[in-house]
Amino acid sequence: MSFSTTTLQAMGRPTYNYSDTSQTQIRPAGKNTKHEETAKDALSWNTRPPTPPHQRKYRQLAVHEPGVIIRHFGTAEDPIPEGPFGDRTVPKPGQSVAENIKGTYPSTEMGRWTLEQAEDVYDSTKKEPLGRGYRRGHKIPDQLGTTMPFGKTYGAKELDRANQLKHVVFPTNEPPEIDDKDNPAHQMYVRSHQAYLPGEQRKRDYDWGRTRVDPVTHSFGRKDSGDVHDGVKLALQPELDQELQRPKIASKVLEDHQLATTDKLGTVRKMATGDQLLPPDHTFGMPSLKPGYTEPSVGEILQFSLTPEQQQADADLGKSLREGYRNIAPEGRTFGVPTVRIDRPMPSKRSCASYINYGNEPDALQLIRPPRHVERGVNESHFIELRSKEDVQALCEEAEIRLSPEEFDAIFSMAAEADGEEGRCCMDTFFRARHHFLAKMM
Repeated sequence: MSFSTTTLQAMGRPTYNYSDTSQTQIRPAGKNTKHEETAKDALSWNTRPPTPPHQRKYRQLAVHEPGVIIRHFGTAEDPIPEGPFGDRTVPKPGQSVAENIKGTYPSTEMGRWTLEQAEDVYDSTKKEPLGRGYRRGHKIPDQLGTTMPFGKTYGAKELDRANQLKHVVFPTNEPPEIDDKDNPAHQMYVRSHQAYLPGEQRKRDYDWGRTRVDPVTHSFGRKDSGDVHDGVKLALQPELDQELQRPKIASKVLEDHQLATTDKLGTVRKMATGDQLLPPDHTFGMPSLKPGYTEPSVGEILQFSLTPEQQQADADLGKSLREGYRNIAPEGRTFGVPTVRIDRPMPSKRSCASYINYGNEPDALQLIRPPRHVERGVNESHFIELRSKEDVQALCEEAEIRLSPEEFDAIFSMAAEADGEEGRCCMDTFFRARHHFLAKMM
């Protein structure tokens, strides 16, 4: 069987390229399922799938079904005994409540009267008798809370009509009913918690008798005489008040101090320097150019008013004019040690502690997308390695590839001719020749 030159070139031994992501080099990612379904089919259900019965017994449901006993998932396989759980409690003689009451409480009327006389000596029996409320000694007027309301009548409706409802909340128009002798508890709360009544004046026990001040009617502070208009305006601009004393002329030292330390609106602060009698065009700081220096200024550079000689590049642009500090490397010289040491031959026996890469180790692409059969220790170099006819035949027998001697000789001759070798070929080219041979036979 003869083949054309194009066919032999197509079946030639390829050079493995790790950067090639075609299907012939790297298998496609993902898993091909036999079910033709989409993500929409997996997310949209007509009916919610129930939990299988063999797994439902292990679930701990959040919503419990009515009438179902809640069991721990660890006891799902435990058998449920028949009948009621636990042992029945058998009461012992003398533990019944009725028996205890009968044994302690007297059953005759004379015995009960004797018990009441014995209990009457306790204070709790007098203040909190059986079947009645606790007695605190309050003297409540008759019909209070039924026909007579609680509290004090203020006439809220009349005060509301007069727009004086605030006196109901804070009754400042009436003095509080306080008697220091008869109400010591209020004075105690005032000293400990500052609990003043609404409208009550805070008393600090001052001796007002030695003064002419009445704390009830007196108001502290200065009071203006007569009607005063424009009070805020005169406070902000006192020079408008005619009754005030006219301003006097102060010394120049004080005026200079105010000018140096006072900020005026719209002006620059003088930073305590005072008036130095400087001209308006004065500029602070040291000049950038010394007198007689011909270097162009920034304004001349922006306006581009330079001579052709000044526009030339500097003498040290891109050069090192300092002797002994010039890094001039020979042509093609690369400094440093390469990461992959292809400049050194790989030793026949490498140490397990050697970390040098001689160009035979996988790169980052092989780690991200490993080749086929890499988990079995077979890489791409094993497929493109040239092998003899006996080695190829032994590998085919191990792989259980059934070929007759005539078919094997024809396929091997085709693969060896495609690789350009005599008596040798690689397994990748052999499998390509086998596929081509089977297609030709079919």
